[in-house]
Amino acid sequence: MESTISFDLVSPEQLVFNDKASMIIVPGKEGDIGVLPGHSKLLSSLRSGRVMVYGEGKQLLQSFFVSSGFVEINPEKCIVLAEEVEEISALDKDDIEQQLKELENEASKESKKQYLIAKSKVEALESTYYEKI
Repeated sequence: MESTISFDLVSPEQLVFNDKASMIIVPGKEGDIGVLPGHSKLLSSLRSGRVMVYGEGKQLLQSFFVSSGFVEINPEKCIVLAEEVEEISALDKDDIEQQLKELENEASKESKKQYLIAKSKVEALESTYYEKI
C-alpha cells in the first residue's frame, strides 16, 4: 500500500498546496476528518478551521486556516476547495481580536459571517489538537 496520498488545497485565486502527504486532517462539517492513503471515497462540506498536512513520520509540515468549502477524498487523492485559505503562521491574533471587537455589535448578515470566521481563526490559533500525532 502506498504510504502517501496526493493533496491539493485550492482557493478561488490559486493552487495553495500541491504535494504528497502521509496524513491530512480537515475540518469537516460534522467533525474533523483524518485522511490517510487508501481512504474510502468521501465528499463533505467544510466548516471554518485548520487543515493540517503531515509528512513522513507524522511530522506536521504545514497548517492552514480555511473559512469554508468542500473536500473530495478518494484512495489516491484528497482535494480541498476552500473559500478562503491562509497559512496559520500568517495569522496575527491581535489583529483578529481587534476585528472581533469591531464586528461585535454589527447587525448585517455579512458582518455576522465575518465575526464567526474571525472567531474561528482565534480558536485555530489557540488549538493544540493534532500538533503531535
